Order: sequence, then structure tokens, then C-alpha cells
Amino acid sequence: MNHESQLRSLRARLVELDVDVVFVAINNSFGNFDDEVSELTQISGFSGSNGRAVVSADRALLCVDGRYTKQATEQTDNLVWEVCTYPDVDTIGLLRKVIRKNQTLAICPFSITYSSYLTISKISKELEFSIKIVNESIFEEKKTSDSKLFLMDEVDIGEPKSNRINKIRSTLNDGEAVMLTEKSIVGWCFGLRREKITDNKCVLPNCIAYIPKVEKPIIFCDMELENCKEDFIFMPFSKFEDVIRSAKKVSVNCDFTTTPLYFPFTLQNLMFHVKQSRIQYGEFEAIKNSTEVENLKTAAELTSAAFIKVLAYVESCKKTTEVEVIEVFENELRKNKIFVDLSFNAISSFGKNTSIVHYNPKVLGNSSIDSDGLFLFDAGAHFKNATTDMTRVIYRGDNPSDELCTIYTTILKSVIMFSTAKFPDRAKASSLDSLARFFVWQQGIDYNFGTGHGVGSFGNVHEHPRISQSSNEQITKNMVMTVEPGIYTKSFGIRLENMLLTKDVSRGYIEFETLSFIPFCRKMIKTKMLNIDEVKWINNYNKCVYEKFYKVFSDDVDTLRFLSENTKEV
Repeated sequence: MNHESQLRSLRARLVELDVDVVFVAINNSFGNFDDEVSELTQISGFSGSNGRAVVSADRALLCVDGRYTKQATEQTDNLVWEVCTYPDVDTIGLLRKVIRKNQTLAICPFSITYSSYLTISKISKELEFSIKIVNESIFEEKKTSDSKLFLMDEVDIGEPKSNRINKIRSTLNDGEAVMLTEKSIVGWCFGLRREKITDNKCVLPNCIAYIPKVEKPIIFCDMELENCKEDFIFMPFSKFEDVIRSAKKVSVNCDFTTTPLYFPFTLQNLMFHVKQSRIQYGEFEAIKNSTEVENLKTAAELTSAAFIKVLAYVESCKKTTEVEVIEVFENELRKNKIFVDLSFNAISSFGKNTSIVHYNPKVLGNSSIDSDGLFLFDAGAHFKNATTDMTRVIYRGDNPSDELCTIYTTILKSVIMFSTAKFPDRAKASSLDSLARFFVWQQGIDYNFGTGHGVGSFGNVHEHPRISQSSNEQITKNMVMTVEPGIYTKSFGIRLENMLLTKDVSRGYIEFETLSFIPFCRKMIKTKMLNIDEVKWINNYNKCVYEKFYKVFSDDVDTLRFLSENTKEV
């Protein structure tokens, strides 16, 4: 893709639209596109999943969160693009750098959230610039997807879909409706999935749901759903205004942080009252029923087995490549009838590539693995009723440096600290995030991303709850989430990730059950850094891992050797 040409085309569109600056979000969230390449990627080359940019005739600024700083710098032309890091530079900071008094800013109502628009609208008064909402695409037309939709079987969901719709409705007062715009929540509520998984492994369609207190819910989506006999109305996006115009005028709850500007604007123009939702609807998908919990446990065990196979392969083979490792992982998973696809583009990184948080060897290069060095594997799977996400780091060779072992053991201690925590029901996610950072902070460093996230049931691999320093989400029983602290330097990165289930202990307290069963790298653990309880935890974990899988790999010499060596007592 010629990014310079795409950027020139975008700047030419500024002249046609009679605007001076354009705000570009990561993508248009509500198009049924076959091509999953984001608009930011088109103009800059940056392929990460989170970012925003402002472009004028003579300046181009790209803002990414801390996970992507190095990747964005390496993927973009530094003579053209200035890379900033969020939250050091936020949307307001970007605009201050570029826009001038009496200029006009173009925004697309489908790719900017309502909360971002309100922020920009407020700063426009201070900086004295005007805003022009551009409904037509400022990019070339994309090819639409021919994927159809299907509805998940209620046996896999664990309850009737009507139950979920009624859970949403129970939050509404008379004269209210709610608009759900997060794909994961809409997918959870109605059981909607794509027949064709996208290039970035998404199984959820771009759609929104309008749910009134009494009348039938309406789903707006450009994909086809055949033989829909469910108790909801299915319409294309193009019909949104016509359908809503004839609907009963009510107060509509929206999550301003996830709802694209187009929908609140349209509702307000049609005389609906739009307000910030008082309900955190993400909690609905985050709390798993008993069927979902069992499905996730099974999926986690199958993924763990594939991980062990991959790590043993990397350690024992003389030569391979980062992409070939992913193929080994996927081939191992395909032995299971319920496997569908990878849950995201796996991060298979060797040596210096481990320093890139979201490294993708199929995009950023495909290094050979043929020497001693650090190997990081972050991957997961979609099964027909569950999704997984795990990470391990191993060292090829016999002599990892003292620095690597110190960092590795620090991260392992962080995982143990988090995994063994007991905390009050409804504790804030930000409090738990601090637990995982404790030992990292003792090293005088930190990581600039969240500690973990919820995992879906054949849904998004990143769902609620968000475990981060700024998250006010409450943690309660029957949530499945990850813990994944990591330390990244200019030359290497180390991250460890397990899936966990929250369980009700007693007297209003919650604890975790670990669902991942993958050995840690024995040669990188500095025993002298561990206390008695940490040693006991690791040894119990290792015993459980070995007993679960030694028969599975009894005829696989290399894998059994890897399993045995890395589950020895520390």
C-alpha cells in the first residue's frame, strides 16, 4: 500500500471539502467492510489497533497509547509523521498542535465517539475554530464484505437470548430506551456472530441495538441474517433514520465513550432526549453463567496444551521462523473439533522483536529463530463457544543474562501477587491493577498499558472488565479475565499472561482460580527473589500442569522433556 499516495489523496479531499484539518480515528466502526485495514493504516502505515491522527496541508500527527509508541515510530515515515503518546498528548493536545484560529476541522460522525465530539466542541470555542461534520467518506470506498450472520446456539450460550434482552430492559425506566454500540455487548445480548472471521480475527459484526422498554429491539447491521425468527427486528444501517423517526419519542441511554457521533446526533435531531447511560452494560457480558465458565475452562486447557507444544518446539528445533511457530500453534489447535480460528493475530517474536508490544511477524517481518535468545508468544483461540488469550516467554539456550532473569522473575512475582489476591466483592479494577504493579514499581519502572481484560465467550478477546489504573469497573464473581503484566525495554520485552476466574469465597470476598496451565521458564526464575509462599505457589502450579498433560505428550519426546524440565520444583 502506498501510504504517501493515500495521504496526498486525503489532503486533496480537504480542499474539496473546504476544511483545513481532519481528525482521523482508527477506523470507521460502522461499515460492513471486507478490507479490515484501518484508515490510519492507509495514510500512515501504522497497523496497531488504537490510535488517532490530525492531518492538515503541512502537518501529520499520529497519537497512540504506550503499547504502540515503538511500533508507530518504526512503521511511519518520521519525515512526514510526528508520533505522540497518549495520555501525554490527548485529543485536545493534538488539536492544539495543529489547528489555528478561524480554521475548520472535519470529522466523520461514524468514526468519532460522542464524548470525543463533545470534547472537541468545547475546545473549539477556546481555540476559535469551527467544526464540519462530513457524512461522506473522506477515504476511497472500501469493498463490502459478503459475510453473513448466524445466531449462536443457546446450548453454547447457556441461557435463552430472551433472558439477556430482559436483563438489559430491566435497567430501563418507563419512557426509556438504550442504544448498545459495543460489538461485544450486542453480540452477547443477541448471540450474533459473523460466518467469516475478519483478517484481525473478529467474530462479531459491526452493529448496534436499539432496545426500548416494551417494544421489540431493533438491530441495525449491513450483514444478512437468514431466516431470522427471533423476537427482534433486523434492519440495515441505511434505514436507521427512517426507523427511528417513526419510533416512540423516549429518553435514550447511550454510552458516550463508545457511541459514534452519528447516532446521538440523529436521535437529537429527531427530538429524542439523549443522555449518558447510568448503567455499565459491559458488566452483563463480563459475568459468565455456569455454561460459559465450563466452556472457557475447556478452551483454556486446550489452548494451554497447544502452547506447551509450541514452546517445546521453539526450544528444541534448530531453526524455524516466527510465522512457522504460529502455524505450529494453529495446527495443534485444529486437532480439536470445536476450534474455529485464532482469536487475534498472534504475537510471535524473537530477540529484539520482543521489545515491540504488539509485534506481528506477518506485518513487521518474519525473523529466523536459529540462535540463543528470548522468545515471546502471545496468542489465543476462538472455539465455537469460548475465546482464550495467553502469553509466555522462554529463553532458547542455557545462559539467559542476569538482567533478563531478574525482569522475568519480577513479572512472575506480579502474576502470583495478582492471582493469589483476596479482595472485597465489587472492588475497583484499578485497585487490582496496583497489585500487579507492586513488584514492578519496586524495580523503579512501570508498564504503560493495562494489567488485564475480560475474555469473551466466542466473542471479543478484549472485553469487560478492563483492569487498568484508570478503570472504575467493579470486579465480582464469575468473571473471566487475564493478568498480563510486562516490562518492555528498547532491546527486549517480557510479559506473562494467565486467564483467571473470579470466585466467591465467603463473607463478601472474592478470589481467583487460574485457568491457564502452561509452565513458566524454569531457567529464568531466580529462586532467591522468591518468598516461601511464592515458591509454594509455583510448585503447586507446576505439579498441576504436569499431571494434567504428561499423558497427553507421553509419545512426544521433545514436548514431554520440555514439560518435565519446566515443571520441576524451584
